[in-house]
Amino acid sequence: MAKRTTGQDTGAAASLPAHPIPASVAANSRASTVWLEMAAALGPRLTLVKLPILAAYSLAVARLEDAQGKLGSVGPLVKRKDQAEVNPLLEVVERELRIVRETAKELDGLAAPWKRG
Repeated sequence: MAKRTTGQDTGAAASLPAHPIPASVAANSRASTVWLEMAAALGPRLTLVKLPILAAYSLAVARLEDAQGKLGSVGPLVKRKDQAEVNPLLEVVERELRIVRETAKELDGLAAPWKRG
């Protein structure tokens, strides 16, 4: 005979995160925030396969935002020995933006592999 339930959840399982934040992500407050936001957005689609991708995405977003902020305050050119040179932060911004885009595609691609694009 089937056991009758009230249908109410005790909430014990809901209080624990399904996937703990990796130490490398937890060490950066902005990356931790991104991790939590994305984990909530992905919900049950966040699988063990996606965890390293989400970690890379979270860290790249944090580094990208940090570099963009510094670049905004310093500018695209820096003075070196009486010459103006391209700020090395531009390369950091470009690299991190590329990582963010690629990992976002991986997260989305794994969530919906039937998409072609």
